[in-house]
Amino acid sequence: MSGSLEVTRHSPVGPQRLAVIEAGALVGELGLLTGVERRATVTALTDSVVDFGDAELLTRRLEEAGFVESFAGVVADRLASLAAPVTVALHNGGAVTLRPGLAADRSALGAGLAAMSRESLRRRFFSGGMPPESVIDRLVDLDYVDHFAWVVIDGPDPEGELVGVARFMRSATDSEAADVSVGIIDRAQGRGIGRVLVESIGVAAQAAGIRRLTADVLSENAPMRSLLRRPSTLTLPSEPGVVHLVMDSADFGSSLEPTTRRELAEVAASIVWHTAALLTGTHLGLSRIE
Repeated sequence: MSGSLEVTRHSPVGPQRLAVIEAGALVGELGLLTGVERRATVTALTDSVVDFGDAELLTRRLEEAGFVESFAGVVADRLASLAAPVTVALHNGGAVTLRPGLAADRSALGAGLAAMSRESLRRRFFSGGMPPESVIDRLVDLDYVDHFAWVVIDGPDPEGELVGVARFMRSATDSEAADVSVGIIDRAQGRGIGRVLVESIGVAAQAAGIRRLTADVLSENAPMRSLLRRPSTLTLPSEPGVVHLVMDSADFGSSLEPTTRRELAEVAASIVWHTAALLTGTHLGLSRIE
């Protein structure tokens, strides 16, 4: 309410300053909402007055101020940025790293699209040219409840090159359905990364309470149709040259190593659950994946 606070974290060389908090800011909200102990220390730099309470009080204050939706977005983005990356072994050797997509990935996403051939862009966007800036803006406008994305980094280093993305976008008319899409730069294709992305986005969809996945795919795009072929897959006619696929989300994830699947499910569920709880006061009928 007044004064200033310093946030520090212990490091091998001593306390590391993370931030200075001024009046009007929130402190410790992620630990409060998630129930996970935070590993930072908050110290008053000056005489300070602090209003404190539990998660119920925080939510009520946010509702009174009309800030629930914007705060939920902040929480979702911070949870996504703090999520532990998951290393996934490829069947043909090597490994990739998956983590939630972030708004900060915009430039890397643009570079990845620029690295895709006209044919790859046509298969992804049904057009051989670079998508307009408005489309790229939409691709990084993630709320992690209705629009979730995994990005894949080539190799085990989370700071490496972004080479692919998979996402789901929940239907505006059916909360249990979502459209899925996958894009991989050309030089990373043919290594099994597409399979990892497809399986992983299915795991995230399950964590978000989505039961049916859909995708519009060019009829000639045999690799993507093969990746999406499941026991439940229905192939329905769409516009000329395009098929509409409908699949049960439960059919995804089984080809991943059990530990990998569990790690991906935990990352996705943590972000989705806490964001949805803030927005709706419920968990959208979500179920945790063991």
